[in-house]
Amino acid sequence: MSSHREWSFGGHHAHFEEPDLLVMKFNGPSKVEDCRKLLEVCEEVAAEQPVFLISDVSNSLIDKEARELLVEHSKAEWFRGHIYVGTGPRQLAGAKALMLALYFTGRWMVDVDFADSERDARDLVARKRAQPPRH
Repeated sequence: MSSHREWSFGGHHAHFEEPDLLVMKFNGPSKVEDCRKLLEVCEEVAAEQPVFLISDVSNSLIDKEARELLVEHSKAEWFRGHIYVGTGPRQLAGAKALMLALYFTGRWMVDVDFADSERDARDLVARKRAQPPRH
């Protein structure tokens, strides 16, 4: 497995850093086709072990249909944690709606956190790595 992989889809960009960190930067609206690719990337990087996901949503919104696709197809076993960066009021509302819907499925027990910067998110990941996985 290579130590650094990258993907671009729509206006969005993702990269994976060994051993277990997926960083996504969303730019502009997230549509259904973007979320299909997001799900493919998450499944691919989590094939060997659960990962931490940092999602920078400071310049993005997710539409209702795309959010529903994520709720239906996201798998908790892919993740050790999910940290949102750059959540203004609209992004925070979208992120919380997505997480609430996932929790209501009964299949989602992944910690979700919010950070002010990518650096803060990376620091949080470092602290969480020191804890044993809950899955």
